[in-house]
Amino acid sequence: MANNRKSRIGLGNIISIAGLALLGFFTFMGALMLTSGNIGASAGIAAGAVIILSLLLSAAIYCKKADTDFSRWKKVEIAALVIFAAAAVFPAKYVMHFFNVMSEKDALQKAALADAENLRGMFRTYEEAERSALAVTTTGLQNAFGEESDLNVKEYFAAAAISNYGDIDTWMLNERRLLLGDTGAEGTAPYLTYKHNADSLIGDWLTDVKVWDVMAVGRQSKVPGELSPAIASDLNKRSQSGKLPVIVYQDGNYVISNANQTVSIAEPELTFEKSITTPGALNAISLVIYILIVALIAVQYVMTPRSEKTEIGEGESIAEYEGVNKL
Repeated sequence: MANNRKSRIGLGNIISIAGLALLGFFTFMGALMLTSGNIGASAGIAAGAVIILSLLLSAAIYCKKADTDFSRWKKVEIAALVIFAAAAVFPAKYVMHFFNVMSEKDALQKAALADAENLRGMFRTYEEAERSALAVTTTGLQNAFGEESDLNVKEYFAAAAISNYGDIDTWMLNERRLLLGDTGAEGTAPYLTYKHNADSLIGDWLTDVKVWDVMAVGRQSKVPGELSPAIASDLNKRSQSGKLPVIVYQDGNYVISNANQTVSIAEPELTFEKSITTPGALNAISLVIYILIVALIAVQYVMTPRSEKTEIGEGESIAEYEGVNKL
C-alpha cells in the first residue's frame, strides 16, 4: 500500500512539473511577442507566473495532508485554491496569445508583406513627387528665360549659372541627381544608395518573417515601426535640400510663387506589429489548451491523498470510532 501511494504521488509530481514547464514556456513565448521581443521582461513574467502558481499549489497540498486541526487547514486549503485559480488568470493572456499568433501565421505573414510594400511605397511617392517638381521647375525656367522677370527669378538664374537654355538642362540634371540619383547633399548618402540600403533591410526582414522563427517574431514585429519614421524623415530632408521653385507669369513678368517644392512623406499605416503585440479576441481552442495546462499543474494536488487521521469532535471519545484499537 505504501509503495502504491508513493508511486501515485511521484507521478503527480512529474505531471505537475511538466505542466509548470509548459506554462513557463508558453507564457515566455507569448510575452516575447506582446513585448516586441523584450527577453528580460518576458522571462520575468514567465518566472513570476510559475513561482506564484507553484507556491500556491504547494500550500494547498500541504494543507490537504495536514493531520491536525483539520477545520483550520481546510479553510486555508480552500483559500489557496481560490487564489491559485485567480492567479492562473494572469498568464492566460500570454499563453493564449502565443497560440493565437501561431494559428494566424499565414495572415500575419501577408500583413508583413503589405507592410513591406507600404515602406517601399514611401520611396515611390517621393520619386513621383520630385519628378513632378523637377518638371514644373524646368518648365518655369524655360518660360522665364529671356523674358521679363522679377528680382527673385533673376537671382535664381544667377545662382544656378544659367545663361542659355542648355544651362537649364544641366542645372536640372544636377538637381535630379541630388534628389533622385547618385549624388547627395553634404553629409548625406546619395539617394540611390540610401534607397538600396533601405530596400535590403526591408527584404532581409521580410525573409526573416517568412522563416517564422517563433523566438524572433516578437523582435521582428517592431522593425517596420523603426524603419518607417527613419525613412520618412530622411526623404523629407532630401526634398527640403532641393532648389525647385515654381515660376509663373503674373502681372506682365515671371515671378516665383513657391520658393521650393518640398515633398511631405507621411508614415504609412502598419499592421504587422500591432497584430503581434496586441492581444486578440478570445479563442476557444487557445482557451481549452490553457485550461489543460492548468489542469496538468493541479494533478499533484488531485493525486495527493488526504490525511487518513480523523479529527475527534468536542465531547466525543476515541472509543466511538470503528477500527481504533482500545488500550
